[in-house]
Amino acid sequence: MMIFNEKTIAQRRARLEPEWKPLLAPHDCVLVFCGGPATKPGGLDQTYPFLPHPSYYWLSGYRRSHGVVFYSPEFGWKDFIQPVTKDERIWEGMEPFSFNGFDLATLPAFLKQHKFENVIGLGQIDDHSQIYLTQNSSLKISLKEKFDQCRRIKDADEVKLVRDLAEIANKGYQKIKSFIQPGVTERAIQIEFEAEIQRHGAHGTPYDSIVGSGPNAAVLHAIPTLKKIHDGELVLIDAGAQINDYCVDITRVYPASGKFSSQQQALYDLVLSAQTQAIEKSRIGVEWNQIHRLTAKVIAEGLVSLGIMKGNIDTILDTGAIAVFYPHGVGHLVGLRVRDTGHEENVNPKVYCGARVRVDFPLKENMLITVEPGCYFIKTLIQDATSRDKYKDFINFVEAEKWLNVGGVRIEDDILISQGTATNLTAVVSK
Repeated sequence: MMIFNEKTIAQRRARLEPEWKPLLAPHDCVLVFCGGPATKPGGLDQTYPFLPHPSYYWLSGYRRSHGVVFYSPEFGWKDFIQPVTKDERIWEGMEPFSFNGFDLATLPAFLKQHKFENVIGLGQIDDHSQIYLTQNSSLKISLKEKFDQCRRIKDADEVKLVRDLAEIANKGYQKIKSFIQPGVTERAIQIEFEAEIQRHGAHGTPYDSIVGSGPNAAVLHAIPTLKKIHDGELVLIDAGAQINDYCVDITRVYPASGKFSSQQQALYDLVLSAQTQAIEKSRIGVEWNQIHRLTAKVIAEGLVSLGIMKGNIDTILDTGAIAVFYPHGVGHLVGLRVRDTGHEENVNPKVYCGARVRVDFPLKENMLITVEPGCYFIKTLIQDATSRDKYKDFINFVEAEKWLNVGGVRIEDDILISQGTATNLTAVVSK
């Protein structure tokens, strides 16, 4: 039942404990809930595939629903897990398993016996009528922040999983690279990719695969359609692979006809340059918003050279004009789920170069984060009357409209912040 070995789990708890202990009084405790299956609307006894809450999973290694990890300064760590039921053995073929813990049914009595002053719930909290959770929001927020900050630092087992997933994803990208040609549909490309990664061990994809061709390549979350790929179009694929909730998030762009046009090549080279420079500058202590500004600067300079933008580069960035072509942040945390811990403590996110970055903090060693600059020609933004008036001094809209059929380019990899230059864990997927 455990995905990670006991040594890895013990090391994670040992890393988290000194972050939590100063926040807790001797008779406080924390419960991290796994959660339970969600019933499908109108599905009667049918449920969605169960996903354990990532905080519980990281801390326990178990994927068993309804589990709880307990921690207190007085008693340390304890696991409470629901034993396999007779119905599960009959309907699901599950067999009892051994674990170093206690029957979940004993948790309410344990809490009542020791009369904890604060019982703080984290994770996916079940509706346990017998467990009273203390409504101490400030303590809960502080505990969760420390937990998230701890989880952002990837251990060796997590890095190995991501490396393995990159190899699996590469099988999918190799498959579609040879499959893409005029006449195939976006949906067919999705099917080929997802079938190939599952043939090589993936449990599935961590998010709905994105496939956009021609103008659809400028749709940031393009749902694959039955649109056929046309000769001379670009095809953008943003697709990953996952095993037990760990994942990779990768984007590549291919010419449908096997060769970029001069216009497509100029756009591709521009985005690739932005990504290459961003990876090089992604080092310990560097503010992530500065990585975003760097990519925005490279893209703005390129668009000026192509006659699409005009004016002072810093002004183009500071006014947000660049966001007409680069409307998203440069990347996000990744690993355990596609957004990993996120940056929830950033309650008032700032806008940089016209875009809201998903995370806004200095990089630390062993953080795993995507680098995915993009440049798009989005009809909604280019033909927007407000944008045209606001950015008329910085954008040649007549020229920009000539690029609408190109769509867009995004190139994405998952990098591990390391001593010196960051390590690109998805570099195996060729560009």
